[in-house]
Amino acid sequence: MNVPEKQCLRPTISLFGAVTLAIGIVVGAGMLALPGLVYQQAGGWALWSWCLDAVVVAPLLVVFANLGRRFPSAGGVAGFVAEAFPWAAIGTSYVLLGTFALGIPAIALTGATYIVQGLGVGNGSSATSATTAAVAAFLLATGLLATWAGAKFAGALQNIVVVILVGCLAAVAFGAMPHWGMVDLSTGSPTLSGVWSGAALAFFAFTGWETLAFTAEEFRNPRRDFPIAVGLSFLVVTALYLGISAAVQALVSLDNPRLAGAPFLAVTEGLTGRHVPGELVVVIVTGIIVVNLNGACWASSRLLFDIGRRGWAPSMMRLGVISERDGTPRSAVLWLAGIFAAVLVAQSAEAISLELLLKTAGQNFFLLYLASAAVYIALGRIISTRIFGGIAVVIYLVFARAYGWGIVYAAILFVAPYLARATFGLRWPTGASRHA
Repeated sequence: MNVPEKQCLRPTISLFGAVTLAIGIVVGAGMLALPGLVYQQAGGWALWSWCLDAVVVAPLLVVFANLGRRFPSAGGVAGFVAEAFPWAAIGTSYVLLGTFALGIPAIALTGATYIVQGLGVGNGSSATSATTAAVAAFLLATGLLATWAGAKFAGALQNIVVVILVGCLAAVAFGAMPHWGMVDLSTGSPTLSGVWSGAALAFFAFTGWETLAFTAEEFRNPRRDFPIAVGLSFLVVTALYLGISAAVQALVSLDNPRLAGAPFLAVTEGLTGRHVPGELVVVIVTGIIVVNLNGACWASSRLLFDIGRRGWAPSMMRLGVISERDGTPRSAVLWLAGIFAAVLVAQSAEAISLELLLKTAGQNFFLLYLASAAVYIALGRIISTRIFGGIAVVIYLVFARAYGWGIVYAAILFVAPYLARATFGLRWPTGASRHA
């Protein structure tokens, strides 16, 4: 959708900022929790689950790189869909919103679990404890406040913290290389179905590039920088995931009580041979989660802004309003805070588990990858592009079987806005954004 210049977000992201933003968005809860959960699911063959995900996601990143370069907008994947399938754009936006609603609180809860265990507060074994929920709320508030402060502040924070954290994670991952010979591939009696289920669970760790697409409108040179940011970040995070996963299998036993909640902490203790100071763990984990939430809240606020800008939500929500001073969509940030708070309350009441939050969000992102591949085919200019996109679609349709009935959640999110408009006779405006 073409909008007047005054309704567009301001371009502030450089190439370096694009790369650090991509890494910061992708590396987060996936690094902290999933290596242990996947190890429990797939046993000694857990590394194959991570390799499978890397192979599956690679062709779709080619799709994302091309679409983000051609159609940079705050709508992200929904913006891509709008270019090829306008009738499906609003449903796609709501699937994205429902995905962020689960995935971002899951990131905060994962980090909170680490922090609680690192400080030895309570038993730290369940993300449903009041202490863990309170820490998760604090982490979410930090990410939302960085987004509220504006793109320049959030970008500067991202650049500094990502460089430091990637160095720390790489040191741990590759510091465990001498121990890789201790990996027992027969641990846990692994099966192919376990590898498949582990890959479905681990796929959440390979989400984030679709989130990066929501910030493309703020790139200074999206045609050049978006593909580079996607490619470089994929190489970095894949190396980190495989290194940490190998370290977990080499240094942590399947019966370790920290495997499900804090495998990174267990690896660090196995690597050093002594108890790791809780304060150090808290600093590292807080840094990872804050930078991850910074990017995720940044992107999701742009999605809500785009929904409001396109007239896909009631005008009284004021989602399309942006600050005249710095172009920040602060109304969208406030609505996000309410959504995330509701999910945290539901999780604290044990209405939904952390594992289910992670798996459902990963599943939805996977379906959105599939939608992007379909757009790539529809807008392909040459036959080779359409063939490549078709192969990607077939691969993802086969892989989607791992999610089973969980896909119903995505289907409900997709049809909900259409049903609401038909049932209640809503006539949401298609007008433009306004400046606060």
